[in-house]
Amino acid sequence: MLHKLAEDISFYLIINKIIDIEDRDIYIYGLELLISTLFTSISILILGFFTGEWVSGVAYLSVYIFLKSYTGGYHAKHYYECYIYSILVFIVLIIIKNITLLNCQPIIGLFSLFFSTIIVFKFAPVVNKNNPKTKEEVAKNKKIARRRILLLGIIVVLGYIVKAELMDLWFMLAITELSIAYSILKQKFLERREPSERT
Repeated sequence: MLHKLAEDISFYLIINKIIDIEDRDIYIYGLELLISTLFTSISILILGFFTGEWVSGVAYLSVYIFLKSYTGGYHAKHYYECYIYSILVFIVLIIIKNITLLNCQPIIGLFSLFFSTIIVFKFAPVVNKNNPKTKEEVAKNKKIARRRILLLGIIVVLGYIVKAELMDLWFMLAITELSIAYSILKQKFLERREPSERT
């Protein structure tokens, strides 16, 4: 369904001479990604709204948009799997946030920031075979990912110090960073398993 929608939109763009027919496959891939991202983001915001976790939904999406496009990470084989994975990660983070005692959140949050920063510095960016990158692009993404993880870490630490009453928000930002680190490690693990499964 998603592929068909992307094809229809690209066909419309070709008919109206907005794109060239030679670039159709690139636009179909980009449109699939855009539609999937929008659908996932809207679903998370709706889920956050109905569970009283709208701010957490915005925090989760903000970190993902700000960071994951440069770090890479786990990529599902199908868009519906990516959708389900993203929703489940959000639900798990909400549960973690809500069961963690308020006085434990700063310690766990700081550990999450520290661990996430190490993972990003060591392994990011993770390059997806469906979206290959040149050496220059990888080097550029590595620099951006490192700067952004450090910036997010500084924001969260300053938030803990200056606006302690927003502890839930800072904690959600920190554990969302941790989920990105997990996504990076998961993809690295899957990449190492693939060659051994072929032999």
